[in-house]
Amino acid sequence: MKRITLSLVLILALAGAAWALAGHEKVAEGPTRTVSMSMSDYTFNGTNPTLHVTPGERVKFVVTNDERSRVLHNFRIVGMDVPCERELLPGEKREVTVTIPKSGEFAYTCCTHPGMGGKLVVDAR
Repeated sequence: MKRITLSLVLILALAGAAWALAGHEKVAEGPTRTVSMSMSDYTFNGTNPTLHVTPGERVKFVVTNDERSRVLHNFRIVGMDVPCERELLPGEKREVTVTIPKSGEFAYTCCTHPGMGGKLVVDAR
């Protein structure tokens, strides 16, 4: 009985090692790139730019409401589990760190102002 148990444990250990080496994704461990986003005049960074990111890259978005009047903004990335949170007052900022998926195009937006936003494109540059 001990031999059968030992054999099963050995088989399970080998199967687990093979599964781990089969190319399953790891969480990105490298440095985090910071992308600063200024919200003012109903745009991000003045032009709602298309942002290019690399698959697996860790990106920290630092989003600041830079309005001079009392206009409120917020930030989300559609399809990447970055939901709208409370609106930011002028001078306030929100930091969000994400690990970029293998592929896709995602919209970043201000939930308060339709049309305020741009694209986040995943590509191997």
